[in-house]
Formats: sequence, C-alpha cells, structure tokens
Amino acid sequence: MIVEIILKKLKGPISEEEEILFEKWLSEDDENFLTFQRLTKLQDKLKELQNIHHLDSQEAWGTIQHGLHTNKSNKRLTTSYSRFMRYAAVFVGVVALSLFFKSFYMEKLVEVEHDPTAITLELGNGETRILSQSGSTAIVTKDGNVLGTKAENMVDYSQSDIDAVDDDLVYNTLHIPNGKTFKIVLSDGTTVNLNAGSTLTYPIKFVPGQQRKVTLIGEAFFDVKKNENSPFIVTSQSLDIRVLGTQFNVTAYPEDTNQKTVLVEGSVRLYESGMSYSEDDSTLLTPGDMASWESAHRKMSVQKVDTELYTSWMKGKLVLRGMKFKDMIKKLERHYGVSIQNKNMDLEDRVFTATFDVETIEEVLNTFVSETYFDYLIEDDQIIILE
Repeated sequence: MIVEIILKKLKGPISEEEEILFEKWLSEDDENFLTFQRLTKLQDKLKELQNIHHLDSQEAWGTIQHGLHTNKSNKRLTTSYSRFMRYAAVFVGVVALSLFFKSFYMEKLVEVEHDPTAITLELGNGETRILSQSGSTAIVTKDGNVLGTKAENMVDYSQSDIDAVDDDLVYNTLHIPNGKTFKIVLSDGTTVNLNAGSTLTYPIKFVPGQQRKVTLIGEAFFDVKKNENSPFIVTSQSLDIRVLGTQFNVTAYPEDTNQKTVLVEGSVRLYESGMSYSEDDSTLLTPGDMASWESAHRKMSVQKVDTELYTSWMKGKLVLRGMKFKDMIKKLERHYGVSIQNKNMDLEDRVFTATFDVETIEEVLNTFVSETYFDYLIEDDQIIILE
C-alpha cells in the first residue's frame, strides 16, 4: 500500500488518510526521506517516473546494460544516452520502491507503539518525528518548508525557512530519553546540549528584538549567542534564568528538590518565574557560581564550585559527589537507560562519591558492592537490588 501512496505523492495530491501514512513512513527512517528526495529530483529532471506502472523492469535493465556498452562516438549517442538515462531512472525507481515494499511489509507488519527509548521531536502541529542519533536529513513541514536539518546527534534550526511572526510563534518540543544525549542549534545560533531524560520546548524561529524564551525540563548546557536587544530566558520549574550571551548549565529534573544553575562564562540573573524582571529582585551569578533554588521554600543560595564537575556529563562522565544511594538511583537510570528497583532499604541513605566514564552499569554496581556488599540481578535493562 505504501508503494502506491509514494507513487501518487510523486504525481500529485493524495488524500488526508494517505498523507498521514506517507508522513509516518517518511519519519520512520532518515533514509526514507533522502530516497524520496532523490526520486523527486529524478522525476523533475526526466519526467518519466509516472510511467513506472507500465514499465517492464527486465527491458529497463537490458536497456541500461546496452547503454553501458554503447560506443560514445556513435552519432546517435544523444538519443541513445537519453533513452538510457530515462530507463535508468525508472529502473532505479522500480528497485527503490520494491525495497520500500519489502521493508514496509516484512518489518512493519505490526503497528509499533511509541518507543520510550527514541529521541522524539514534537512539531507545532502535533506531529511527532523520531530522530536517530546517526545520519543526516531535513526536517520539513507538510507544505515543504524546511524547519531545520538533522545531522549526527544534532538538529539545527539556524537555516530554517520559516519566518517568525510576533503573534504566532510556532514551538517545537525535543524529548531525550534515558541513556542518550542530543544537541540542538536554535535559530539564533544558540547551542543547547541536552542530557538524558530531558525535554526542551522552543520556537522554531525567534522574533527579532523580542525575548528569546525556551522551557527546560531536565538538564542542559546552554551556549547562548549574544544579542543585547533580545534577552535569552530559560524557564525551568519555578525559576527564570535571564542572559544576554553566556555559557551555563541548568539541572532541573522533576524529582529534584533543588534546581541548580552553574555559570561557566559571562553572567546570568535568576528570578522566580511569573514575576516581573528587575535587577533588584534577581540574583546575579559570576563565573564559577552555582545557584541552588529551593522552590518549596522559595529560597536561593549561591556558592563557588568546580564547574567541570557539573558539565562533565557532556563528555560522557557520571560524577557523584556525597550522594545518598536513593538519590543516585535516578541518575544511574538516566545515564545508562536502565530501570533500577531497590529492595535493600539499608542502602537508601548510604552515601557514595565516585566518577565513572566508560564503565558499564554492572561495573558501576560492583564498585558500590566493594564498599557496601549487596546482591543484585540484571536482566536486559531491568536491575533488581536484592534485600
């Protein structure tokens, strides 16, 4: 069925139901989009793909083979080569669509539910795209407008075709599952590295001269492009972070009682979300400062820290400093993409300090076992710590 829909899409408009199926197929694999792009270009260039239903693929292949051995000094070269290219293009179409058919029906027979381990991009119109960490492709709307490009482990909006309208900002939301990290370049050139288990909501294009606002759940490192006329504001939980251009790390997972902002470069001001901004009612950070915001008591504290400890996650490191085991479990789950069930209550308040880099989750657990003995079971991505 998908083959017929692709053919119809190449020729012209398709029904709303077919459009939904086509978009689903297009977003399932980066290669699907690239292949459809190639077929579209072939069709535009040679205008022969519409005859694909009536083509004898054996004849096409025979013509291609003959074309490869044609003497290029022959006076009929132009006609022969044109015929060769026409059949070559259509034959490529036949082969490609045959592969699509096989892939779709042999591997996609059962409707797959949302994969919680996939990086997903939710568009402003409610569509959801799955993004792989490898490969490159373009992110386009149904109208053909380019929202951004997806490269290796990154999505880039800095070359978006979409124009921002003050009263009609369009927001996208990027969801990063446990066990993965991802990078995004916003339309103004600001880069955001997202840690595992994080979500960022942002406009596909900022309005010139207006505030640049994004919303974060989880952890991210921001390298904000400087623009004195357009303050950059990160809202996370009940705190707003206002900058003009700087580098800082924010940790604000839902289960965190304290939200942490660590400033690496420049300066930032922090104030309670929903409140009007003023310098007098905000907290200023300088490089090396870490602000801890306790939302339950609306209390802010600031201290000097080694910023490397709070940004090393971007290098794949997991740093645990004086942390209780019960608080550490969530970090392990996010970092390794596993589920941990602790049945050993004696471990709950045991404090550990450690730094891990390339270690597996089993090696990490064995490190803790060497300090405080306990038994555990691992089955796939499920871990049970026994009583």
